[in-house]
Amino acid sequence: MGSNWQELQEHSALNKLANKLLVLGGLTSDRNTVFKFSEPAGTSRDLLFNGLLDGTYKKAFLIEEFEYRSMRFALDGCTQSEMRIDDPYALVNEYTRKMMGFLAFQPRPKQVLIIGLGGGSLVKYCHRYLPTTRITAVEIDPDVLALRSQFLVPPDDDRLTVIQADGADHVARMADRRERINAVLVDAYDHTGIANAVVQRSFVENTKQILGTNGVFVLNLVADSADAKRHVETIRQVFGTAIVVAMKRDGNLVIFAGQTLHDPQRARMAVRNAERIEDRLGLFFPTLIQYLKGLAGFATDVASNGTAAIASAGRNQ
Repeated sequence: MGSNWQELQEHSALNKLANKLLVLGGLTSDRNTVFKFSEPAGTSRDLLFNGLLDGTYKKAFLIEEFEYRSMRFALDGCTQSEMRIDDPYALVNEYTRKMMGFLAFQPRPKQVLIIGLGGGSLVKYCHRYLPTTRITAVEIDPDVLALRSQFLVPPDDDRLTVIQADGADHVARMADRRERINAVLVDAYDHTGIANAVVQRSFVENTKQILGTNGVFVLNLVADSADAKRHVETIRQVFGTAIVVAMKRDGNLVIFAGQTLHDPQRARMAVRNAERIEDRLGLFFPTLIQYLKGLAGFATDVASNGTAAIASAGRNQ
Protein backbone atom coordinates (compact mmCIF):
# COMPACT_ATOMS: atom_id res chain seq x y z
CA MET A 1 0.00 0.00 0.00
CA GLY A 2 2.82 2.38 0.95
CA SER A 3 4.64 1.78 -2.33
CA ASN A 4 1.47 2.41 -4.37
CA TRP A 5 0.78 5.62 -2.44
CA GLN A 6 4.34 6.81 -3.04
CA GLU A 7 4.03 6.15 -6.77
CA LEU A 8 0.70 8.01 -6.85
CA GLN A 9 2.34 11.01 -5.17
CA GLU A 10 5.26 10.88 -7.62
CA HIS A 11 2.94 10.82 -10.63
CA SER A 12 0.92 13.72 -9.20
CA ALA A 13 4.12 15.73 -8.69
CA LEU A 14 5.21 14.88 -12.24
CA ASN A 15 1.97 16.23 -13.70
CA LYS A 16 2.17 19.44 -11.65
CA LEU A 17 5.74 20.07 -12.80
CA ALA A 18 4.79 19.42 -16.41
CA ASN A 19 2.17 22.13 -16.17
CA LYS A 20 4.91 24.72 -15.62
CA LEU A 21 6.08 24.31 -19.20
CA LEU A 22 4.67 26.16 -22.20
CA VAL A 23 2.26 23.62 -23.73
CA LEU A 24 1.30 23.89 -27.40
CA GLY A 25 -0.68 21.70 -29.76
CA GLY A 26 -1.61 21.85 -33.40
CA LEU A 27 1.73 21.13 -35.06
CA THR A 28 0.52 17.66 -36.05
CA SER A 29 -2.88 16.37 -37.08
CA ASP A 30 -3.02 14.17 -33.98
CA ARG A 31 -5.01 16.01 -31.31
CA ASN A 32 -3.39 13.86 -28.61
CA THR A 33 0.11 15.10 -29.42
CA VAL A 34 1.36 18.18 -27.57
CA PHE A 35 4.71 19.99 -27.48
CA LYS A 36 6.20 21.39 -24.26
CA PHE A 37 8.90 24.05 -24.10
CA SER A 38 10.99 25.66 -21.37
CA GLU A 39 9.86 29.10 -22.55
CA PRO A 40 7.90 32.00 -21.02
CA ALA A 41 4.12 31.79 -21.25
CA GLY A 42 3.90 34.66 -23.75
CA THR A 43 6.30 33.17 -26.29
CA SER A 44 4.91 33.22 -29.83
CA ARG A 45 3.54 29.88 -30.96
CA ASP A 46 4.42 30.59 -34.60
CA LEU A 47 7.96 31.60 -33.64
CA LEU A 48 8.53 28.31 -31.81
CA PHE A 49 6.98 26.08 -34.46
CA ASN A 50 8.77 27.86 -37.29
CA GLY A 51 12.03 27.43 -35.39
CA LEU A 52 11.36 23.70 -35.12
CA LEU A 53 10.46 23.37 -38.78
CA ASP A 54 13.50 25.26 -40.11
CA GLY A 55 15.92 23.85 -37.51
CA THR A 56 16.84 27.17 -35.88
CA TYR A 57 15.34 26.20 -32.51
CA LYS A 58 18.16 24.31 -30.73
CA LYS A 59 16.90 23.82 -27.18
CA ALA A 60 15.64 20.48 -25.90
CA PHE A 61 11.85 20.19 -25.85
CA LEU A 62 9.23 17.58 -25.00
CA ILE A 63 6.63 15.75 -27.06
CA GLU A 64 3.78 13.92 -25.36
CA GLU A 65 1.82 11.28 -27.25
CA PHE A 66 -0.69 9.33 -25.20
CA GLU A 67 1.31 7.54 -22.46
CA TYR A 68 4.80 8.56 -23.63
CA ARG A 69 6.88 11.67 -22.99
CA SER A 70 10.02 12.12 -25.07
CA MET A 71 12.88 14.61 -25.23
CA ARG A 72 14.05 15.85 -28.62
CA PHE A 73 16.30 18.48 -30.15
CA ALA A 74 14.63 18.59 -33.57
CA LEU A 75 11.78 17.23 -35.69
CA ASP A 76 14.03 14.69 -37.39
CA GLY A 77 12.64 11.53 -35.84
CA CYS A 78 15.54 11.33 -33.40
CA THR A 79 14.40 10.78 -29.80
CA GLN A 80 16.98 11.60 -27.14
CA SER A 81 15.06 10.08 -24.24
CA GLU A 82 11.67 8.51 -23.70
CA MET A 83 9.53 7.78 -20.65
CA ARG A 84 6.27 6.03 -20.00
CA ILE A 85 4.19 8.46 -17.96
CA ASP A 86 2.44 5.58 -16.18
CA ASP A 87 5.78 3.86 -15.40
CA PRO A 88 8.51 6.53 -15.16
CA TYR A 89 11.23 4.15 -13.99
CA ALA A 90 10.91 1.64 -16.82
CA LEU A 91 13.72 1.47 -19.38
CA VAL A 92 11.72 2.14 -22.55
CA ASN A 93 14.55 2.01 -25.08
CA GLU A 94 16.33 -1.24 -25.83
CA TYR A 95 19.82 0.24 -25.65
CA THR A 96 19.31 1.46 -22.06
CA ARG A 97 18.34 -2.05 -21.00
CA LYS A 98 21.43 -3.49 -22.67
CA MET A 99 23.69 -0.87 -21.03
CA MET A 100 22.64 -2.29 -17.67
CA GLY A 101 24.73 -5.30 -18.67
CA PHE A 102 27.57 -3.54 -16.86
CA LEU A 103 26.20 -5.30 -13.75
CA ALA A 104 27.56 -8.56 -15.15
CA PHE A 105 31.05 -7.19 -14.51
CA GLN A 106 30.18 -5.14 -11.42
CA PRO A 107 27.16 -6.75 -9.72
CA ARG A 108 27.46 -4.57 -6.59
CA PRO A 109 29.10 -1.33 -7.72
CA LYS A 110 29.98 1.22 -5.06
CA GLN A 111 30.18 4.13 -7.51
CA VAL A 112 28.84 4.66 -11.03
CA LEU A 113 29.54 7.65 -13.28
CA ILE A 114 26.99 8.48 -15.99
CA ILE A 115 28.05 10.90 -18.74
CA GLY A 116 24.96 12.49 -20.29
CA LEU A 117 21.78 12.84 -18.25
CA GLY A 118 19.17 13.23 -21.00
CA GLY A 119 15.84 12.17 -19.55
CA GLY A 120 17.61 10.31 -16.77
CA SER A 121 16.50 6.78 -17.66
CA LEU A 122 19.73 5.15 -16.46
CA VAL A 123 20.01 7.44 -13.44
CA LYS A 124 16.48 6.65 -12.26
CA TYR A 125 16.86 2.93 -12.81
CA CYS A 126 20.19 2.70 -11.00
CA HIS A 127 18.94 4.90 -8.16
CA ARG A 128 15.90 2.66 -7.65
CA TYR A 129 17.39 -0.79 -8.16
CA LEU A 130 20.96 -0.31 -6.85
CA PRO A 131 20.25 1.01 -3.34
CA THR A 132 23.87 0.80 -2.13
CA THR A 133 25.41 2.50 -5.19
CA ARG A 134 26.49 6.14 -5.31
CA ILE A 135 25.66 7.68 -8.70
CA THR A 136 27.16 10.77 -10.28
CA ALA A 137 25.62 12.08 -13.50
CA VAL A 138 27.29 14.77 -15.61
CA GLU A 139 25.32 16.80 -18.15
CA ILE A 140 26.73 19.74 -20.10
CA ASP A 141 23.48 21.22 -21.45
CA PRO A 142 21.57 23.50 -19.01
CA ASP A 143 18.43 23.22 -21.16
CA VAL A 144 18.46 19.44 -20.67
CA LEU A 145 18.98 19.87 -16.94
CA ALA A 146 16.01 22.25 -16.86
CA LEU A 147 13.79 19.33 -17.93
CA ARG A 148 15.10 16.99 -15.22
CA SER A 149 11.95 17.13 -13.12
CA GLN A 150 9.73 16.39 -16.12
CA PHE A 151 11.25 12.90 -16.24
CA LEU A 152 10.98 12.39 -12.49
CA VAL A 153 14.73 12.24 -11.96
CA PRO A 154 15.12 12.12 -8.17
CA PRO A 155 16.56 15.16 -6.40
CA ASP A 156 20.19 14.98 -5.31
CA ASP A 157 20.72 13.03 -2.09
CA ASP A 158 23.46 11.06 -0.38
CA ARG A 159 23.47 8.57 -3.28
CA LEU A 160 22.86 10.82 -6.28
CA THR A 161 24.67 13.90 -7.55
CA VAL A 162 23.86 15.59 -10.86
CA ILE A 163 26.52 18.00 -12.12
CA GLN A 164 26.43 20.53 -14.94
CA ALA A 165 29.81 20.13 -16.60
CA ASP A 166 31.64 18.79 -19.61
CA GLY A 167 31.79 15.02 -19.13
CA ALA A 168 35.22 14.63 -20.72
CA ASP A 169 36.64 17.39 -18.51
CA HIS A 170 35.11 15.76 -15.45
CA VAL A 171 36.74 12.42 -16.27
CA ALA A 172 40.08 14.15 -16.96
CA ARG A 173 39.96 15.79 -13.51
CA MET A 174 39.20 12.44 -11.92
CA ALA A 175 42.19 10.93 -13.71
CA ASP A 176 44.43 13.78 -12.55
CA ARG A 177 43.32 13.13 -8.96
CA ARG A 178 43.87 9.39 -9.45
CA GLU A 179 40.29 8.63 -8.47
CA ARG A 180 38.72 5.23 -9.14
CA ILE A 181 35.19 4.22 -10.08
CA ASN A 182 33.44 0.93 -10.77
CA ALA A 183 31.59 1.80 -13.97
CA VAL A 184 31.34 4.60 -16.53
CA LEU A 185 28.17 4.72 -18.65
CA VAL A 186 28.32 7.13 -21.59
CA ASP A 187 25.18 8.30 -23.40
CA ALA A 188 26.12 11.83 -24.44
CA TYR A 189 24.27 13.37 -27.40
CA ASP A 190 23.14 16.76 -28.63
CA HIS A 191 21.36 18.02 -31.76
CA THR A 192 24.40 17.16 -33.90
CA GLY A 193 24.82 13.58 -32.66
CA ILE A 194 27.25 11.98 -30.25
CA ALA A 195 29.38 14.46 -28.31
CA ASN A 196 32.77 14.64 -30.02
CA ALA A 197 34.63 14.81 -26.70
CA VAL A 198 33.53 11.31 -25.60
CA VAL A 199 34.89 9.56 -28.71
CA GLN A 200 38.35 11.13 -28.47
CA ARG A 201 41.24 8.84 -27.57
CA SER A 202 42.19 11.07 -24.62
CA PHE A 203 38.73 10.59 -23.07
CA VAL A 204 38.89 6.81 -23.52
CA GLU A 205 42.38 6.72 -21.99
CA ASN A 206 41.29 8.79 -18.99
CA THR A 207 38.27 6.55 -18.56
CA LYS A 208 40.47 3.47 -18.59
CA GLN A 209 42.63 5.02 -15.88
CA ILE A 210 39.77 5.80 -13.47
CA LEU A 211 38.27 2.33 -14.00
CA GLY A 212 41.44 0.55 -12.94
CA THR A 213 41.64 -3.23 -13.36
CA ASN A 214 38.09 -4.11 -12.33
CA GLY A 215 35.89 -1.32 -13.74
CA VAL A 216 33.75 -1.46 -16.87
CA PHE A 217 33.19 1.10 -19.63
CA VAL A 218 29.87 1.19 -21.52
CA LEU A 219 29.09 3.47 -24.47
CA ASN A 220 25.87 3.97 -26.41
CA LEU A 221 27.03 4.66 -29.96
CA VAL A 222 24.95 6.01 -32.81
CA ALA A 223 26.87 7.04 -35.93
CA ASP A 224 27.26 6.12 -39.56
CA SER A 225 29.15 2.93 -40.31
CA ALA A 226 32.55 4.50 -40.97
CA ASP A 227 32.49 6.67 -37.84
CA ALA A 228 31.19 3.78 -35.73
CA LYS A 229 34.06 1.56 -36.86
CA ARG A 230 36.57 4.29 -36.09
CA HIS A 231 35.16 4.94 -32.61
CA VAL A 232 35.05 1.24 -31.75
CA GLU A 233 38.63 0.82 -32.99
CA THR A 234 39.76 3.62 -30.67
CA ILE A 235 38.15 1.86 -27.71
CA ARG A 236 39.62 -1.48 -28.74
CA GLN A 237 43.12 -0.01 -29.05
CA VAL A 238 42.95 1.62 -25.61
CA PHE A 239 41.35 -1.28 -23.71
CA GLY A 240 42.78 -4.10 -25.83
CA THR A 241 39.37 -5.56 -26.66
CA ALA A 242 35.70 -4.63 -26.81
CA ILE A 243 32.29 -6.26 -26.98
CA VAL A 244 29.86 -4.61 -29.38
CA VAL A 245 26.17 -5.42 -29.09
CA ALA A 246 23.92 -4.21 -31.93
CA MET A 247 20.31 -3.41 -31.11
CA LYS A 248 17.65 -5.36 -32.98
CA ARG A 249 15.21 -2.49 -33.51
CA ASP A 250 17.40 0.61 -33.63
CA GLY A 251 20.79 1.49 -35.07
CA ASN A 252 22.36 1.83 -31.64
CA LEU A 253 25.49 -0.08 -30.69
CA VAL A 254 26.29 -0.73 -27.03
CA ILE A 255 30.01 -1.16 -26.43
CA PHE A 256 31.53 -2.82 -23.35
CA ALA A 257 35.22 -2.56 -22.51
CA GLY A 258 37.48 -3.03 -19.52
CA GLN A 259 40.44 -4.97 -18.20
CA THR A 260 38.12 -7.71 -16.96
CA LEU A 261 37.51 -8.78 -20.57
CA HIS A 262 41.10 -10.10 -20.71
CA ASP A 263 40.52 -12.61 -17.89
CA PRO A 264 38.68 -15.85 -18.81
CA GLN A 265 37.92 -16.56 -15.14
CA ARG A 266 36.28 -13.16 -14.64
CA ALA A 267 34.40 -13.63 -17.92
CA ARG A 268 32.96 -16.87 -16.52
CA MET A 269 31.92 -15.00 -13.38
CA ALA A 270 30.33 -12.32 -15.56
CA VAL A 271 28.24 -14.97 -17.34
CA ARG A 272 26.86 -16.17 -14.00
CA ASN A 273 26.27 -12.58 -12.86
CA ALA A 274 24.42 -11.72 -16.07
CA GLU A 275 22.13 -14.73 -15.67
CA ARG A 276 21.35 -13.75 -12.07
CA ILE A 277 20.61 -10.16 -13.12
CA GLU A 278 18.24 -11.42 -15.81
CA ASP A 279 16.30 -13.29 -13.13
CA ARG A 280 16.36 -10.46 -10.58
CA LEU A 281 15.59 -7.45 -12.77
CA GLY A 282 13.83 -9.01 -15.74
CA LEU A 283 16.50 -7.76 -18.16
CA PHE A 284 17.90 -9.93 -20.95
CA PHE A 285 21.48 -10.09 -22.24
CA PRO A 286 21.65 -13.04 -24.67
CA THR A 287 24.20 -11.44 -27.00
CA LEU A 288 26.44 -10.19 -24.19
CA ILE A 289 26.34 -13.61 -22.52
CA GLN A 290 27.26 -15.26 -25.81
CA TYR A 291 30.32 -13.03 -26.17
CA LEU A 292 31.31 -13.57 -22.55
CA LYS A 293 31.12 -17.32 -23.03
CA GLY A 294 33.46 -16.93 -25.99
CA LEU A 295 35.92 -14.96 -23.84
CA ALA A 296 35.61 -17.58 -21.12
CA GLY A 297 36.52 -20.33 -23.56
CA PHE A 298 33.10 -21.95 -23.88
CA ALA A 299 32.05 -23.30 -27.27
CA THR A 300 30.40 -20.41 -29.15
CA ASP A 301 30.46 -18.68 -32.51
CA VAL A 302 31.60 -15.34 -31.12
CA ALA A 303 34.68 -13.83 -32.75
CA SER A 304 37.92 -14.71 -30.96
CA ASN A 305 38.74 -11.08 -30.17
CA GLY A 306 35.37 -10.53 -28.49
CA THR A 307 34.35 -7.80 -30.91
CA ALA A 308 31.21 -8.08 -33.04
CA ALA A 309 31.07 -7.05 -36.64
CA ILE A 310 29.70 -3.51 -36.92
CA ALA A 311 26.64 -2.95 -39.04
CA SER A 312 25.54 0.42 -40.32
CA ALA A 313 24.26 2.46 -37.39
CA GLY A 314 21.17 4.65 -37.50
CA ARG A 315 19.90 7.55 -35.41
CA ASN A 316 19.54 7.54 -31.65
CA GLN A 317 16.18 6.23 -30.54
